[in-house]
Amino acid sequence: MRIYIDQVFENMNIEGAVILNVLPEKDYRKLHIKGSENLPLGKDPEAFCEEVVEKYGRKKKFIVYGERFGLLDSYMAARALEEKDLQVLNYSGGIEEWYRSGLPVDGTQVHPEPKADA
Repeated sequence: MRIYIDQVFENMNIEGAVILNVLPEKDYRKLHIKGSENLPLGKDPEAFCEEVVEKYGRKKKFIVYGERFGLLDSYMAARALEEKDLQVLNYSGGIEEWYRSGLPVDGTQVHPEPKADA
């Protein structure tokens, strides 16, 4: 199921929710939703699902995201997890939309705000 930016923000603080970046680790290190975790989808959706279950268990609510709308990484991850009967939502806007909206991000691309003169 696809969700939108405001729904992601609302779901972030729900107990048992995992915001999951499915991009390669190097992309995650550059920029990601603050508080999200990284587990790359890779080329084997079956192995991805096994790793998700091993790391987080089956009772979590997963919100997966990738780079931006139009790319299939988060869709493929959500579909694979859904097929394993896991509770999953797909945030297809990705880190690009999140960042442009001014929502909390982290990573090496984040520039600290200049300090105000005291």
